[in-house]
Amino acid sequence: MPVPSDLGKSVLKGVSRSFYLTIRLLPPKMRQPIALGYLLARASDTIADTAAVPAELREDCLYRFTHALGDQAERVKLQQLLENDFIHYQSNEKEQQLLQRMADVFTWYDQVPSWQRESIDRVLGFICRGQMQDIRHFSIESQSVLSSSKALESYCFHVAGCVGEFWSEIGIQSMYRFSRLEPEELKELGGDYGIGLQLVNILRDIPEDFANGRCYLPVADMNDKQLILDEAERWRARARDYVESGLAYSSSLRSWRCKVATVLPALIARETLDLLEEASWEDLEAGVKVSRKVVRQCLWRALWWD
Repeated sequence: MPVPSDLGKSVLKGVSRSFYLTIRLLPPKMRQPIALGYLLARASDTIADTAAVPAELREDCLYRFTHALGDQAERVKLQQLLENDFIHYQSNEKEQQLLQRMADVFTWYDQVPSWQRESIDRVLGFICRGQMQDIRHFSIESQSVLSSSKALESYCFHVAGCVGEFWSEIGIQSMYRFSRLEPEELKELGGDYGIGLQLVNILRDIPEDFANGRCYLPVADMNDKQLILDEAERWRARARDYVESGLAYSSSLRSWRCKVATVLPALIARETLDLLEEASWEDLEAGVKVSRKVVRQCLWRALWWD
């Protein structure tokens, strides 16, 4: 059964225009596994974030998701649960479409080479475990903050740092002399890069999480906004260090296409951190986002990145 051609185009573009552009920049050999891995991760993220569904059921579905890749019976059960308990809650039409098309996404997964499936299995395992831990901590156990810096960094690695390692695996397997660095050093930088990008997301979304009764920063009192802002300052500095790992990662790549696609998120993240440095709580509530003009400037710099 051939894979529907729109999965890696219109469906992917619908759930992430920015990442779709990143994938289009990649060399052809890297596009398929990266696009497929992203669609699977986006589906698991949609499951995790469907707040109208009981937390225990979301956790169960994510557990099934990790087994559905290689188990047809679990796959059928998962698709039934999505149809009955998740799809009608999606207000985002594109995310609803993705869940409706999971049978096609799984068919695509079945048809890629075994080494790509192994890499996708590994990264989805990390992501789903991080999502399940998040649901258990905040929703099932009703905790309001993460307990430590170690817990925050572990969460960031599971949902994003592992993606940097996955990207490295795909690049090394797909391209001759992908990077000037040794594989283990490259994977370490990739993991740190992913952690940095996730930290930027967390720091940008502090008021939204606060309104939902949770705080990812390890603070003694999550109701003290000033305490949260003070802790955020410390984590912005750490996020900058991790994003710098992304710049080093990108500079090591031999392919111009890979370099542009990889460095662009780091450049945008750095601009976002600059905005966050000056943002008050009210600014954060209004939403901190780099302008289209700045994104274009970042793209131009990425085109000439060395």
